[in-house]
Amino acid sequence: MSQVLQVTVPVQIPDGMKLISDDTHGYVGESLLGRSWTKADLRAWCGNKSWDWITKNIIDNPRYSREIGAMEQHNQLIHNGKMGSPWRFKASVMAEFLDSHWEEFPW
Repeated sequence: MSQVLQVTVPVQIPDGMKLISDDTHGYVGESLLGRSWTKADLRAWCGNKSWDWITKNIIDNPRYSREIGAMEQHNQLIHNGKMGSPWRFKASVMAEFLDSHWEEFPW
């Protein structure tokens, strides 16, 4: 089990330890396992981008259609397609997806 070291100044990080930073999402040092996100949570994670931006650049983007489709098949992204129906995202899976494609998004 690796240890986590939280610091506020630049330091040399010892082997086997991770550096975490404060964030505005309330997940510092907390696992995303077992959490789900709403549209608002996903927007906050994406720097408060508009829902239109998120759907255009992430959810409906053909570049990611296989991965998004797989999330839907595994009930990690849930939406029944009706106007006004709620969206639910498995936080750990969506966060990993966003992290792996972060440099590709047109921020």
